[in-house]
Amino acid sequence: MLAALLALFTAGQVHATPYRAIDPPAAGTADQTVTLTGHDLTIEQVIAVARYGQAVEISPEAARHQEDAHGLLLEGAAESLPIAGFNRGGESGETVLFDGDPGSPEISAQLQQQAMAAFEGGAPPPGSPEVADEETVRAIMVVRANTLTYAPVSAPVTQMLLSFLNNRITPVAPAGAANPLTAVAAAMVGKGDAYYHGIRMPAAQALSQAQLTPIVPVDADFSAFTDTGANDIGRAAMVAGDGRQALEWSDLIFAMDLNGMNAGVGPLSLPAQANRPFKWSYWDAGRVLDMIRGSYLFDEATAGVRAYPKTLTASLTCQGAAWQAWGDLRDVLLIALNSSDEALAVRPGLSPRESPELSTPEMMKYFVKGGKYSGGKRGFIVPAFNRTPYPVTNDLLAFTNAFTELGIAILRRSPTLLDLAPGVLSDKEALNQAKGAVDFASGALSTDLYGAATQLDRRIAENPARAFGPAPTAVWMAFRAAVPASAAMPAAQEAAGKFIRSNPPGTFYPKGEPPLGSDDPIPLAQEKIRH
Repeated sequence: MLAALLALFTAGQVHATPYRAIDPPAAGTADQTVTLTGHDLTIEQVIAVARYGQAVEISPEAARHQEDAHGLLLEGAAESLPIAGFNRGGESGETVLFDGDPGSPEISAQLQQQAMAAFEGGAPPPGSPEVADEETVRAIMVVRANTLTYAPVSAPVTQMLLSFLNNRITPVAPAGAANPLTAVAAAMVGKGDAYYHGIRMPAAQALSQAQLTPIVPVDADFSAFTDTGANDIGRAAMVAGDGRQALEWSDLIFAMDLNGMNAGVGPLSLPAQANRPFKWSYWDAGRVLDMIRGSYLFDEATAGVRAYPKTLTASLTCQGAAWQAWGDLRDVLLIALNSSDEALAVRPGLSPRESPELSTPEMMKYFVKGGKYSGGKRGFIVPAFNRTPYPVTNDLLAFTNAFTELGIAILRRSPTLLDLAPGVLSDKEALNQAKGAVDFASGALSTDLYGAATQLDRRIAENPARAFGPAPTAVWMAFRAAVPASAAMPAAQEAAGKFIRSNPPGTFYPKGEPPLGSDDPIPLAQEKIRH
């Protein structure tokens, strides 16, 4: 289901279109290294590495944990534990793949031969559809590098993955239902093709130009590329990151719309929000109020009560609901980014005394006593089979619906704006996909930005002394510097979209960091306003 929801993110990325290489900033502007610990990778860091080429490394503690997990796997096999996917195969582990010491010359050679064949076989057939966005493959690789800290694979696999990211070696990965990580495995041993700094060449040549030596995979190394859902989680992280950008822009342009439409601000105020204090709507209303602080809407006398246009009614609640859906998706993604979805839970150092069930006869079948391969460390190797991320899938569905509704609400902010983009709603398939929903909302925002700037032009023409609040004013002035009022449609609307894509919303309003799932941003209305 998750793969299906993200299908649009792959659709259109087959290599019928030109390859879209990343465009890292100039040297020195992205020199902060992301350190992978397996515990605290953020969505923003995934994007920094995937889209902007930020360097990445693994912490010494995470490297040790991975080494311990690999050692425990070998020790478990040496102690004759049945380990699914390693020394046992089949649905219930009835097939014996090997018995005995995995470090013995005969078994070690057998495992190495099998691993090399699996790595080499991962290259996609020539001419097959491929993922056309470099950032997509890089996102998948950095997510897998982080979750590999839990995996029982050898250190050279993780180090080569980091070298690919830091040297901009991006394997040519299959699109569609195929697993792109198998192509990454093939490139590690010099098979298949890869992009080196955006230029396509044989993977062996890319390794040579980066002064890297192909790895020699061992024992369970190929599981690093098959026993994972990093493909979907990496893509979902990019969608969530783009979703946050769209939401921040939606708040900024909404603040411009309030000024441009000479709207009343009562619905954003404490009494109105306290009537129904949904957590995220309450937080977002306060955020927009802060953006328009000092606006003429608060100070300029009017003949009567300012109206709150019906076209803005849905926007306020839709934005709060979309922020909530984004926050829920962010929270489950942070778990998925920083935990293991391996078929085996390999836990070095875990004792049977640490939980009642672990000392039972059934669970002791998975207990590794410890020996030469594990450095004497004991632990458990337990079947997990928890790869299907239903929490992510469910929240992605809600996120998709929320952003579709937000896009429609944005287009309805002003009746005249709907006429500017008659084709936005035509792609029904896109509206059912998370990436399509974000793209839809972002396209609506470019229309809204053009209209909001035009409205502010009119308001300032009526009274040059008017203030709009620091954030709306900053956006309006920067937009007008890039797109003059004389610009004609549809070029002006296209320029508005480019302006949004080129300018982080935090440039204009750096405050208002979204709360974590455990936080409650509402000083509950009941505490401020009593019945």
